[in-house]
Amino acid sequence: MEDYTVKISRTQKCGVLVAGGGVGGVSAAISASRTGADVMLIESGGCLGGQAGFGIVTPVGSIETISRKSFGGLCREIYDNVSRLTKKYASPKEGFEDLKASPHILKYVLLKTAVEAGVNVRFHTQFIDAECENGKIKSVIVSDKNGFMKISADMFIDATGDGDLIVKSGADYVKGSEKGVYHQLAEEGMDKRHFTDEKMDGGEKSGLMQPVSIFFTMENVDMKKAFEYNNKVYKFGDFGITKEKFKKWEFAGTCGFEITDEKIPLPQGRILVSFGTSNHTAVINMSRVTGIDGTDADSLNDGEIKAQLQVIAIVDFLKTFIPGFENSCLVQSASSLGVRETRRLKGNYVLSGLEAIKAEQNDERIARGSYIIDIHDPNGRKSAFGGDIKGDFYDIPYGTLVTDKVENLLVCGRCISVDHVANSSTRVQGTCIMTGQAAGTAAAMAVTEKVSAPRVDVKKLQKILIDNGVYLD
Repeated sequence: MEDYTVKISRTQKCGVLVAGGGVGGVSAAISASRTGADVMLIESGGCLGGQAGFGIVTPVGSIETISRKSFGGLCREIYDNVSRLTKKYASPKEGFEDLKASPHILKYVLLKTAVEAGVNVRFHTQFIDAECENGKIKSVIVSDKNGFMKISADMFIDATGDGDLIVKSGADYVKGSEKGVYHQLAEEGMDKRHFTDEKMDGGEKSGLMQPVSIFFTMENVDMKKAFEYNNKVYKFGDFGITKEKFKKWEFAGTCGFEITDEKIPLPQGRILVSFGTSNHTAVINMSRVTGIDGTDADSLNDGEIKAQLQVIAIVDFLKTFIPGFENSCLVQSASSLGVRETRRLKGNYVLSGLEAIKAEQNDERIARGSYIIDIHDPNGRKSAFGGDIKGDFYDIPYGTLVTDKVENLLVCGRCISVDHVANSSTRVQGTCIMTGQAAGTAAAMAVTEKVSAPRVDVKKLQKILIDNGVYLD
């Protein structure tokens, strides 16, 4: 190993620094700015939205309760604006199953909302390191086309998805599954996989992470023909999905076609198709690469190569075997690999999968979730296992966003303090937006009131969130 010294050519300062421009990070930045903070958002790419933008991941996930009451807040605002601008699909008030979120419209809505809120958005800016002292982040080092820059701030929000700032700050974290977590699933009857009666055999292993994927879109698909064919072979019982519920899932749910493993050139036997934002467009979520660590450069590169090389094989399979795809064509593939799981903060509160499954409530709630337990098999054989939560929603407490180890760090999105099972539900876009809104609001409060992030008055935070339309009462 060799030391290499770089010149820091510029310095900047802000009240709240948000690292990562995915839906969670954007929501955090917007909320912090609206609550009165001077906010800078750094994003390594050239658009906002993260996987919802450059990853063309159209499923939104959880933006309402199981009984279809909107979670409100920025979730409602963002997707109402997406719906209004497209004028081609149902409003979120009809339910998240009916919402088709165009990645292109979503990127525009997020950027426009952030700019209008006064957020200093810096694209093509890569987080490099953090300078810390006595359990506090003093500044971060970033790089862009002009070289290296130091950014000082009062509060920092990790919205990187991979917990990059968590690591550099010295906070505790976990990566992948915890030991014995799958036995808990079995006890709750959630160890069955889609389309099979096999049991999950993860046993006592820890550190298992869900496979990575690349989304892509196909046009000129005969949706009616595909749907009619799908109804003949789809098994509805294994995942708590009734035939009636499936019919409503044009968007958020997926068409699962069970085909013999020999015909699919992948480590799974399931096809996932989401109907797109136009009548003849399908969004395909089929590529799978197992054993990839999204926090390791070599492993991530390996996953990127393997997933990209799967796309044409999948297109050929669909055109050959699935009615309705005979005349379809590939029009777009994601520009970056979709990583489902890596690091998570070990915060002041760790939300467990059992709490999510049992739809438990918490007095310090700052967000809510309702998405299914959706673990894509780390071994890759049969795609996923889990099921519906056993209630209307579960609460996400404030302690999942903060740690006493680092007084001015908050997190949001995929790297909040949850276990492997809960993460499979909280990692979706809707929940990332909600935790982002809470983290951004809390960060601004901490700056104004000159308190550490863990010492923010949760009751006051809840009131502000409720006043801003978030369903917490």
